Amino acid sequence: MEGISELLPEEDIQKLKSVSKRMSIPEKEIVRRSVEAYIQKLAGTEGELELVGFGMWGDRSEMGNSSEWVAELRKKEWNRWR
Repeated sequence: MEGISELLPEEDIQKLKSVSKRMSIPEKEIVRRSVEAYIQKLAGTEGELELVGFGMWGDRSEMGNSSEWVAELRKKEWNRWR
């Protein structure tokens, strides 16, 4: 597995070092705890995560069924040159 410095931008690494020093907790422990908390937060939301692809339009009533909408749009575009 990659090291912390290979996973995070330099700005985040500096923030992590600052928090580590201030709390007297090793950087790797802070990352471990953060990942554990994030995984627990996501537990049970697998169905919700699948909807992310339709994000900002997910609650728009005029969109209806997104699969049908995309299929209709493609049909119109693909057939316009016939």
